[in-house]
Amino acid sequence: MLTRVRPGQDGGWQVLVGQGATGFGRDGFPDRAAAEDWAGRAGLAARQCTIRISSKRFLGTAGEALRRWAIDQGTLPRAEGGTQVAPLQRLMPLLEEPDCALPLAVLSPEDLAALRGRRRAALPSPGAALAEQAALAAALEQFRDFHLPALDDPFGEIAPDGFCVLDEASCAQAIGWAGQMSEAWGRLVALVLTTGAPVAALLAACCGHADIRAGRLHLPGGPVLTPPADLLPDPAASPEAPLLPGLREAGVVAAGMRELGSRLRRPGLQADALQLTALVAALNQGQHLDEILVLAGALEARR
Repeated sequence: MLTRVRPGQDGGWQVLVGQGATGFGRDGFPDRAAAEDWAGRAGLAARQCTIRISSKRFLGTAGEALRRWAIDQGTLPRAEGGTQVAPLQRLMPLLEEPDCALPLAVLSPEDLAALRGRRRAALPSPGAALAEQAALAAALEQFRDFHLPALDDPFGEIAPDGFCVLDEASCAQAIGWAGQMSEAWGRLVALVLTTGAPVAALLAACCGHADIRAGRLHLPGGPVLTPPADLLPDPAASPEAPLLPGLREAGVVAAGMRELGSRLRRPGLQADALQLTALVAALNQGQHLDEILVLAGALEARR
């Protein structure tokens, strides 16, 4: 692929690789050396991520992965609890992000962190941004498994903003270590990882929000969850008692996450990364993006 390194409009340097629909690039490099270094890696990544199917060739990018995944999802009818908004339509602004045109081999956790920052600013709620990231992570996993199995997962490494997607072993470790910190911590981490519920909604819940007999947890202003029975409160607990006692005080969750992130060797791990992990798992298990938006608190559940 033709690679060009040239001065950018902002006083820095930019790289352009290829031309037309398969071309991509990046600007904002502080000097020519940094731009040339990235250009070399990007050119190699483009060759590594060029996929051939019969006589057709296309570049393996986040945008291509997300487009195929969204089409496969299809539209969930209102009769089945959906919105009848096609996932491809809902995800189009994300698809148009420049980072989604990069070869997957050069897409880094730093790129994903910057992308998340832009999308959080553009979307109406943190839950909508989290659901969008879950869709991207699920799409990349499916695409890599099918077309580029040798590539590392950019969501698998902790990013500068404290986000990543934990693997199954790390989820089990997180639940175990959280339980050693306190009973409430163990319940919080297990609830998030098994249900995908927002941390803030769980912290706001009281024992009275649980229907022990039905095995359900009715989050205030949120979805109805069906968690494992051992994560529901004791039937004898006061309905007004917090579901997660001792975790509502300022700074408690942040301090606990610092300890958990350190134990998992993912320093800076954010509590919302646990929810992201659960949402990705739910999508991989067949749930629809509309259902994930409800779980993330971005859509009201249809009753």
